[in-house]
Amino acid sequence: MSAHRPTRRNILKSAGGLSAVMALGVSGVPTARAAGIEDTRPDFRLPFPCGVKVELKTYPGHNPDDKKIDMYRYGMPSGSPILASADGLVHENFWSSGGLEIRHGNGWFSLYLHMTGVAQAGTWVKRGDIIGYMGDVGSPGKPHLHYEQLYNPNSDQDADTQHMVHPKLQGRLLIMDPNRPEDMISTNSCSGPVPGGGDLFALSPDRSGVFQYSGQGVAWTKVGGAAGELVAGGAGLFATNPSTGDLFRFSGTPDKWVKVGGPAAQFVVAGDGLFGLSPDRSAVFRWSGSGTSWVKVGGAAGKLYGGGAGLFATNPSTGDLFRFSGTPDKWVKVGGPAAQFAVSGSHLYGLSPDKSAVFQYSGQGVAWVKVGGAAGELVAGGAGLFATNPSTGDLFRFSGTPDKWSKVGGPAAQFAVSGNHLYGLSPDRSAVFQWSGSGIAWNKVGGPAHSLAGR
Repeated sequence: MSAHRPTRRNILKSAGGLSAVMALGVSGVPTARAAGIEDTRPDFRLPFPCGVKVELKTYPGHNPDDKKIDMYRYGMPSGSPILASADGLVHENFWSSGGLEIRHGNGWFSLYLHMTGVAQAGTWVKRGDIIGYMGDVGSPGKPHLHYEQLYNPNSDQDADTQHMVHPKLQGRLLIMDPNRPEDMISTNSCSGPVPGGGDLFALSPDRSGVFQYSGQGVAWTKVGGAAGELVAGGAGLFATNPSTGDLFRFSGTPDKWVKVGGPAAQFVVAGDGLFGLSPDRSAVFRWSGSGTSWVKVGGAAGKLYGGGAGLFATNPSTGDLFRFSGTPDKWVKVGGPAAQFAVSGSHLYGLSPDKSAVFQYSGQGVAWVKVGGAAGELVAGGAGLFATNPSTGDLFRFSGTPDKWSKVGGPAAQFAVSGNHLYGLSPDRSAVFQWSGSGIAWNKVGGPAHSLAGR
C-alpha cells in the first residue's frame, strides 16, 4: 500500500476527458479515435530499466484507485533504479514521502513517491535517467514505487490531485482495478527489442511465421517459422510442426526452438506444466521438462483443459470431468458433461450441455454454482472469465458475482487471454486488439493473423 499523496494537494473529483483510442463495436469494426488530450501526452514508459518485469497494483481507498499505481519489481523488492518515464524538469520534491514531480510540458506531469536518492528540483532529465531508487520512505516496511500522471490544461507550471488522469504507459491506457493487478515489462531506455518480449503470440495468416507482441504499440517480432498450432501458458510457448505434428518449445530467442515431443491429439499448458493427449486419445502424458521425455499420468480422455487452476480431462464415454491430482493415474471427478469448460488462474467454469447457463466449480466434490445465463463460448485466464452472447457474439465479463456481467466488446474471430490482458482478433482476422480494461474500449495492437495464443 502507498502512503497518502503529499498534503499540499487537495483531493477533488477526478479529471475527465480521456477518450477511447479504438473500440470493438457490435460489428467488431473499430471506430475512429476521438480527439482529446492524447494528442499532447508524452510517450511515457514504465519507470524501470529495460526488460524489467513489474507488477502494477491499486487497492480500495487508494483514492482515486483507478488512476494511482503502486509498482513492485519482480525479484528486486527494494533498491531498484527508478527512471524518468519521459523527458522533463524535476520541479518539485516531497522529501517526507521520498518523492518528486516532473514537469514535461504541454500541461503534463508525472509523480514518483517512496524513493531514496531522490533527484533534486531543478534537474533536467531525459527519459531513462535515474531519478531515485525504490524504497519505503513514507511507507515504512513496504518498499514500492507510487506513480501518477497528471494533466492540467490551464497551466504548464503545476498540477494538483484534481488533474490526475488514467496513466498511459508504453502505448497502453491503464484503468486500474483493485481486483485485477497488472504485469508489464519495461521498454524504458531499450535500444532494441524488449528482452523476453510480451506474452501474446500470433500465427501469420498463412501460418508461415510465429510472431511475438512487444507489449508496445503495434510492434511485433518474428520468432519462428511455419507452425500448425500454437500452445502457450506458464510453461512457455510451444508450436507444432505443420507437416509432422512434432512439438517444439520456443527458447526465448527468435528462431531458436527445441523439439520436446512427437504429435498428439491435443496439447495444453496447465500451471507450469505441459501435457499431451496421445494421438489415439488412450492416455494423458506430462512433459518431464527435459528433452523429449514424457511421463504417463492418466488413461483415455476425450479432451483436456488447462490453466492456473490445474489440469482437467473429460471421460471419452460419459463426458464427466476429472481433475489431475498431481500424482500419475490419480484423478478426481469434479463434474458431469458440459458443452465447454474453461480454466482461469484460480477457478474452473463450465457451460451446460445445452449452452443455457454458465457454472463455476465450488472447489468441493461435484458441486457447481450457476453464475450466468446462455452463452456461446467461454474464455478464461488471468484477466477473468468472459463469455460470448450466443446470438450476437458480443463479449461479456463476469464480475465475480452470480448473474452480474458487463459488456466489454463486440464479436471477434477469436478472443485470447494473456496474463492479465484480453485480446481479440477482428471478425475478418485483419487486426488484433487489446481490451483497455474499461467499457468497450479496445486498442489496435497488430495486423492480420490466423490465430492468437497467450501465456
